[in-house]
Amino acid sequence: MSFLGLLRHPRFSRLLAIRWTGQATDGVFQSALASFVLFSPERQANALSAAIGFAVVLLPYSIVGPFVGTILDRVSRQRALFFANLARSANLLLVALFVFSGTTGVALTAVVLIAFGINRLILAALSAGLPLLIDAKSLITANATALLVDQFLLLSVAVLVWESELLLIH
Repeated sequence: MSFLGLLRHPRFSRLLAIRWTGQATDGVFQSALASFVLFSPERQANALSAAIGFAVVLLPYSIVGPFVGTILDRVSRQRALFFANLARSANLLLVALFVFSGTTGVALTAVVLIAFGINRLILAALSAGLPLLIDAKSLITANATALLVDQFLLLSVAVLVWESELLLIH
């Protein structure tokens, strides 16, 4: 199946819409968080703060990554997605509360680390559902399409939000 044929596939396009919407909102979340923690003049972030920030972004792939497959094999993927999204919503409300109150440090770092870990679980569950939607000969193209556009959306939305914040400041 061609790339455009995949995009016309009703179930695959619905999965992509869910996945890409999540990645776009993650771009907004990560950009806003970086602005709050790293680029806020009141906080005067140093190199250590930046290193911790990048470690928090990448750590869920090392900590949660090895266990995600096992979790998804033992639990219904639909149930895992449902509860992961509920947990993510509650977690992001907690992050918003911390940011609103100006709380930083270990508490904010732990909550953000949990948010990224939950996101890793959600993305893995969506990827694990691909073989159920697409025939085997189109699976590589479908997976590549999903992952490539995921990263493009995450980066482009983060850059757009960050640029718009710079325009508002000046």
